[in-house]
Amino acid sequence: MIAVVGGGLAGLAAAARLARAGHEVVVLEREPELGAGIDVAGEPDETVITLPSAWRDLFRKSGRTLDAEFDRAGLTLVPAPARTHRFADGSSLVLPTDRGEQWATLTDTFGEPAAVAWRDLLDRLDGTWQALRRLGLEAEFTGSAQLTADVRARLRPRESIARLAAGLPAAQLTELVLDVAARLGQDPRRLPGWHAVRLSVERTFGRWQVANAAGLPQPADVLVGMLVERLATRGVRVHAGVEVVRIRKGADGPSIETTDGRLDVAAAISTLNPIDHADLTREKADYRTARAVRPAAGQGPLWASWHTLLDLPRLQTAVPGVLVASAWSPAGPDAWAQLLTGALAAYRVHEELTGEDMRPTNKDYRPGSARR
Repeated sequence: MIAVVGGGLAGLAAAARLARAGHEVVVLEREPELGAGIDVAGEPDETVITLPSAWRDLFRKSGRTLDAEFDRAGLTLVPAPARTHRFADGSSLVLPTDRGEQWATLTDTFGEPAAVAWRDLLDRLDGTWQALRRLGLEAEFTGSAQLTADVRARLRPRESIARLAAGLPAAQLTELVLDVAARLGQDPRRLPGWHAVRLSVERTFGRWQVANAAGLPQPADVLVGMLVERLATRGVRVHAGVEVVRIRKGADGPSIETTDGRLDVAAAISTLNPIDHADLTREKADYRTARAVRPAAGQGPLWASWHTLLDLPRLQTAVPGVLVASAWSPAGPDAWAQLLTGALAAYRVHEELTGEDMRPTNKDYRPGSARR
């Protein structure tokens, strides 16, 4: 049996994949309802979804495809309207995500030099995205050894969001970059500039929303409800209203003490923040991680500098067989990033328990072949 501690998005994503691979999975959730409080939308209107491919991959790898689920519910995924930015001077800008339309809009509004500067910045951030994909999104981040000269050249780790924004020729474009830090609840003077890659992701993959049969946008958290249903379909056991009080090393795997009793499992995935997680394991190494990071106003850690990357919880914790996957993982707090973090946790658990590699590049992997 595999236990998921806490109903965080990364953990639920991992649970769905592991159950589809044949594992017995149980989710231990303190709240009375699974999925409550999970924030999927990246904007205040709570409808916009970024990088929907992460959702598509999750549903495809755990059973019925996302499009099939939408068809059953009378829903569809459609392009969201362009974001409207309102600036300090009272002006506003409707900025499309399409590359050509962005160029035309910025040229008409601010002139060609500003449009060139914006295009060049996002082109550079495209390269940053390629580097970040190997640092916690599509592969585990294991430490500074992965920050090779080429990766550092793409990340420019010492360049903050504030410094990156200051290099743009129009005050409104500066505000567009600083808005990334504001949405994350971060100090732009301390947040590494590579976080502006979200602007590149929007330009490349667009902005999306779920619409009903009448074409009206639906709250993005409808996806959470579908994910919870997927867990039920896959036979994942959910213990809601149950609090975990201790995680420790057992004879053959982690031992989890709850308000309902003790569970001895083959592996566990914790979706808790580092502080709460350390209080459960009481391991010195986990306490060191907890002391090294502080919570942001939004989800995840407060960045003090680029070195915060090295302080974030790694996939493997101090307790053998216990992994962490959450908004505090190196991939980041975005919903799509948590889904990808959950995938990495699932891959790692499955391989450690069965010796099989279930990553997408492994063509020999057959769902359902796992030992329980």
